[in-house]
Amino acid sequence: MDTIDQLDHRLKMMGKMLRATERSLSEASGLGKLGKLNAMANNCLECQSSKACETWLKQDQIAVNAPSFCPNAKLINRQ
Repeated sequence: MDTIDQLDHRLKMMGKMLRATERSLSEASGLGKLGKLNAMANNCLECQSSKACETWLKQDQIAVNAPSFCPNAKLINRQ
């Protein structure tokens, strides 16, 4: 998978994670602040838990919080 395909795949996973936790991108990234959004995308792209993430997302569940292995959990989870 080339870098563009990998980025596309990971960003789709990030969107699924937000939907699964019933969070909007604006909530998680601080009302669309570009720096936080960029950090979230980088966290997702560099994540070493993509297989665990894919398995978790395939459960197609609504969750209160993102799983602890998610590098964006602190941004996604309700404080």
